[in-house]
Amino acid sequence: MSTHKELINEFIASTDTSAQERSVDEIVKLLQDNSLTLLAFIQALQLYITSTNDDIRVSTFKLLSQILCKISSSKLYPKDIDVLMAFLYSKLLDRPVVKFVLSSIFSLVSMKFFNNENVNCVLEKLIENYNPKEHPQSIREMALKIVSHLNSSFPQSSYSNNKMIECFLHVSENEKDPSNLLLIFQILQSISKCLDITNFTQPLFDTMFRYYPISFKSSTEAQETMIYSLKNSLNTSLASNDLYAEELFPNLIEKYNTATLTQVKLDILTTISTVSQYYSESTIREHILQLWNTLKYTIMNQELAQLVSIPSILSYYEKSSNDTDQIFHSNLIAVKHLANKLDHDSKLLIYDDLSSSLLITERNRRFLQSYLTLAIISLPTENSLNEGNDDILDKTLSNLFSEEQPTDQIRSKRLVLVALSYYTSNIKFVKHLLPWRDQILALLQASLSSSGLETTLRALAIQLTVILILSPRLQDSTSGLEIGLFDEEAAILITKLGELLIENGAKDAIDSNKVIESELLLAIAKLAKCNRLEDIVNHQVLDRLLNIIGKTDYTLTQKLTLVSYLIKLSQTPSLAESVIIKLSEFLSVDNLDTATYGVPENVILQSITSLTNALSMDHDTVNLTMRLLPVLFRFALNRGAELSVYQVDYLASVSRRLIAGMKHDEAEKLVLESMTFFSGLFPRVIADFSDIQNAENFYRRFSLDEGNIKITHIPILLSMIQGLDVSIELKSRVDMVLLGKHLSMYIVNNEVLPLTRLEILVGVSVIFNKYLSLGDFDSIFGVVDGDIEELQLWALYGLIMKCDEHATEKFVRMLTTLNFRKATKAVSIIFNPIPEMQDALREKKDVDEVSFNNGLDIGPQLLLAFKKEKPSLMMVRSKNKLAVSNLTIRAIWKQKILEFILSKKDELSSTQMDYIVPLILTFVPEEMYASHLESLLPKLIQIVQTCDDNRVILSVLKIVCNVIAEENGRVFMKGYVDTVMEICLTYALQNKDFTLKKQALKTLLGMCLFKTSLVVSFKKRVTKLCEVNLDDHHRDIRMLSVSVRQAWEDLGLDSM
Repeated sequence: MSTHKELINEFIASTDTSAQERSVDEIVKLLQDNSLTLLAFIQALQLYITSTNDDIRVSTFKLLSQILCKISSSKLYPKDIDVLMAFLYSKLLDRPVVKFVLSSIFSLVSMKFFNNENVNCVLEKLIENYNPKEHPQSIREMALKIVSHLNSSFPQSSYSNNKMIECFLHVSENEKDPSNLLLIFQILQSISKCLDITNFTQPLFDTMFRYYPISFKSSTEAQETMIYSLKNSLNTSLASNDLYAEELFPNLIEKYNTATLTQVKLDILTTISTVSQYYSESTIREHILQLWNTLKYTIMNQELAQLVSIPSILSYYEKSSNDTDQIFHSNLIAVKHLANKLDHDSKLLIYDDLSSSLLITERNRRFLQSYLTLAIISLPTENSLNEGNDDILDKTLSNLFSEEQPTDQIRSKRLVLVALSYYTSNIKFVKHLLPWRDQILALLQASLSSSGLETTLRALAIQLTVILILSPRLQDSTSGLEIGLFDEEAAILITKLGELLIENGAKDAIDSNKVIESELLLAIAKLAKCNRLEDIVNHQVLDRLLNIIGKTDYTLTQKLTLVSYLIKLSQTPSLAESVIIKLSEFLSVDNLDTATYGVPENVILQSITSLTNALSMDHDTVNLTMRLLPVLFRFALNRGAELSVYQVDYLASVSRRLIAGMKHDEAEKLVLESMTFFSGLFPRVIADFSDIQNAENFYRRFSLDEGNIKITHIPILLSMIQGLDVSIELKSRVDMVLLGKHLSMYIVNNEVLPLTRLEILVGVSVIFNKYLSLGDFDSIFGVVDGDIEELQLWALYGLIMKCDEHATEKFVRMLTTLNFRKATKAVSIIFNPIPEMQDALREKKDVDEVSFNNGLDIGPQLLLAFKKEKPSLMMVRSKNKLAVSNLTIRAIWKQKILEFILSKKDELSSTQMDYIVPLILTFVPEEMYASHLESLLPKLIQIVQTCDDNRVILSVLKIVCNVIAEENGRVFMKGYVDTVMEICLTYALQNKDFTLKKQALKTLLGMCLFKTSLVVSFKKRVTKLCEVNLDDHHRDIRMLSVSVRQAWEDLGLDSM
């Protein structure tokens, strides 16, 4: 092992950093193990320390500093530290080595046994022997760290107050580096809070304010973060002692008044806000007059947006990108923070200054600004939250509701309402508004009853009405009475809002005010969500809407509008249930008169479906089921042949949702009873139902006749099964295989409409998904004659959904046996079943079906949050469109199917499978087949050249488009550029298939991503093709052609 002298020599002689580190570590180990004494080590350094060669001295002190940094903090004792410190002080004037001298001093003052009595000595030596002007940033930083450590780690009694401040002022002189400034501001905060700065206020303030405002330029996010930190740290430093206020506020005011840059003004206002939170109340009160006189000019001259409530105003101006708005917002925040430290007399100064602007006159342009300011300074603080009296607030409100206030004019009403809104944003204000209850109610009712053309006034009145109704009720400490609007007063206002909504809905579309309609819907919806107001909204608004819908003197369009209001306002489960039941009364259950109430039954069913599906999934639907389901079944059974399959679809959707919301045992019982009710269509499915056919049976209780059950009703039963949770096991009571056989027979042997057929197919999928296995597959389909491929595919779909690998293999094997047309349909069913539902809907020929876009426009933003469906639920209705929930195959199984096909490519090899693979790939994320691109691409390119089926060609072009969008994909495609270009040019010119033409153009656009040298030869042909397509009768083709031509023109080189 090397001796310490050898290690020292190796360190000084070496320029390799890692070698030097090894030498340091070995010397530290010797010292830690007491194999080497500190005295011996210093003596070994003596020759190098006194060298006249700067490089040798630098290396020597570097070694010393690194050893002191790594050695244990408890290794050196006070005497050792004193000796070393004395030695290091003498080297502070040796400029080449001062960096490592300071680093060594920092390590020593951080040692456990550093003598507290030596702190003053360190401070003195830094003042005498260290000159920050002579050194770079890293050295200046080390000096600051020493002072910071001495200030924060040693008791104040161990050093001189004045000496610490003097030393800090010395080492921080003329500092400009951002990272060092952060350290300076941190030290300043500590000194200002902990030491007596009375005799140093001016120099300390100058040290901070010389950098104000921080205006470094930033070009990166890191620099932006640094500037933000500097500004915050500087503001906190300025706020760290009240003594700075005497210098700070006059300087800030002067800078604010002379500043021309927006950012400078914003920084000053932020500083005022910050220091006002830290300075004492007496300090703020001493300077409030000069601060207010500076701030008020901006506030009073701002054109105010007529927004309701202080939070709305602050939020609006905070988000604005306009410089003036930003400054205005910062002024308001500054006033708010200053007001928290003001006493009554100080606030009275502001009130007196603004009192002349509290009445509306032609010349008064400061009305709203004055009330806004007075509202902000009246906001309660933590200390004043429970204070009852506020005569300034009372004086302000007395002016607002003064008899001299000209509230007979529309403009005046609008201004008073806006000003009043400022005093509704806090609980404290409610009590002070009590004496003006009658005036407020009269003003609101007058404004609500104003001309329908006064949109702004009405909208303000509506917003303010809601705020006042929802204001919390307080209890008066003296009388014990509740303070706030009484229920009777709230009911009057809610009734008025309902009347206005009905009035608006009864107008023709051209006369209807959409702004007021939106405000009213939002207002009543908010009120409906309040527990204490729910009944009032139900009786005063919803019941009135329902009564009007039942009248004959309203047009169908008007009724559709009112029905849409009903749906939007049913904001709670209880309101939704109430409206659902009342709407169901409009259904004709005893006769075939479809226009008894003048509203198409499909509209009623649409509404019931929407409201039912809007109920949260954890809502218990038992009571609703017992009241609604009998009505729906009676309607379905009595309608006979007049019942459309689309009405059945609505009934099925509602039934599914009702079952999904019931407790498991109750849901299971009702489904079993339903299956016995349908036993005429499904004989022997339930072997023993003696315990179900009793007086408590749902269908017997409501005297429903099972003799009227038809095949068209089957989707209702299947939807109820869909609604059951997966944990409910029906197989013990129900022969699911036999049920599957019955369903298959109805599909094969009966002519049913497309939608009914599809819903039965989905029912088969659900039964396999929940209750059956692949082993039941042959049991069911082996006895069914006819065209059963589609049935089998939907059954396989249900199995694939629950991760059955054998079902996946069976599906792939089926693809090889079907003809190409059926195989493509099979791929569509398994990978993308939603279009199957859409195709069925396109067959709709029901003339009574009313489009939601024709008056019944459900606003989802007002509906209850729709929770995710349970995994067992496969179909839901969204508005008027049939959507499929959880009917998209899990991504992992898309990959499993693809992997199986590719792993068996030799066994499955055929022209048909070659054509099917690209169809499948279009449904699979590109990353799933990226690893197979090298083997797939040659086959895909070959397919396009030999296949004449546009669907396959379209699929290949989609795949190519996805591949070339990624850089890695373009590597694989590089060898096929010419072939792909020829294909795209061919199909981008043809006019027989719009979709294929569009995809060819998209692919041409993507080909620009290749290196110019690879594609430039096609430039002239592409641009000419695009010019031809500019005459295409499809707008999409014309627009895409323009984009393609521009992209290829931007390549910048002519073709060769």
